[in-house]
Amino acid sequence: MTRAARVLCTVAAVALVASLAAVSVTAQPKPLRPWTLILDFVPTGEYVPHYTALEKGWYKDEGLDVKIVRGQGSADTVKRIAAGQGETGIADISTVIAGRANTDIKVKAIALWYRRPPHGIFVRADSPIKTPRELEGKKLAISPGNSHQVLWPVFEKLSGLKPGSVTWVTMDAASMPPALINKVTDAVPFFVVHEARIRKIAKQQNADVRVLTAWADLGFDLSSTSLIAREESIAKDADGLKAFLRATLKGADYAFRQKHFDEGVGYVVKHHPEVDPDGALGAAQVAARFVYAEEVTAGKMAVGQFEPARLEKTRDTYTQYLELKRKVPIEELYTNDLLPERK
Repeated sequence: MTRAARVLCTVAAVALVASLAAVSVTAQPKPLRPWTLILDFVPTGEYVPHYTALEKGWYKDEGLDVKIVRGQGSADTVKRIAAGQGETGIADISTVIAGRANTDIKVKAIALWYRRPPHGIFVRADSPIKTPRELEGKKLAISPGNSHQVLWPVFEKLSGLKPGSVTWVTMDAASMPPALINKVTDAVPFFVVHEARIRKIAKQQNADVRVLTAWADLGFDLSSTSLIAREESIAKDADGLKAFLRATLKGADYAFRQKHFDEGVGYVVKHHPEVDPDGALGAAQVAARFVYAEEVTAGKMAVGQFEPARLEKTRDTYTQYLELKRKVPIEELYTNDLLPERK
């Protein structure tokens, strides 16, 4: 072999090694970013989209290593997000409005999840209580930070219940259904998505429960549960939040819109074996109707998109009934800019 040929072979070998090294470097998977989602309640079927996105790998596809942790009520979730304990949370928009108005807490909604309030009041099936006004003088179980208690003045106005006439018994959210069934309390406020779960718990003890009223039936027609984040994150980490929303809404489309309920419930139960599959299935089916409300299925609004006029009405209602310190400008309450789709 001539000297020139040897040089050419050496150059080719070096180029090949460099090429292989480059391929090896590019093939290295990008490290996943830790990401915490704080729920507003104990895990159940209403969170099927999030667990579906988790199990399908859609969060990882977006570069996120998502950890889902239980909540202790909307108000508590807002405080935890503000304190940096998680990147995103789920909370009723009323607690964001109240937090901004009273303590200027730096949290905003980044997507509207429930387009109608799912709030309700449950009583035992054999209870003599037939109307909301008959709750006067009764005991109600409540978990700390529960949005039902935060919004109770609104419920009193809508239902005609005498203000301040109920006694609250504070306990863990998981203890609330047994407290009702065992007659420790006369009623419990719960999202109506939990009806199947609570009824099953009751029937296991040879009892039954019923929904005394859904708040929406009393005219409670406002923006409701939302995905939230810190203002600082919205300003500095828009790409991360957009990635989270893309995966989450992909989970909602698959689990809720395409009705893969059983599969999604399986994912929830995988992570939380204590969850009752039947109750979770009922919760998922009801929750889907709140996420995919008529204006979404008709193509008028995108999933997660806020309507400014509706949010103004929501803010004005809460500002009045909750006697908040100030009327918060709606631009302090939400953004639609992070959503993958807007109408």
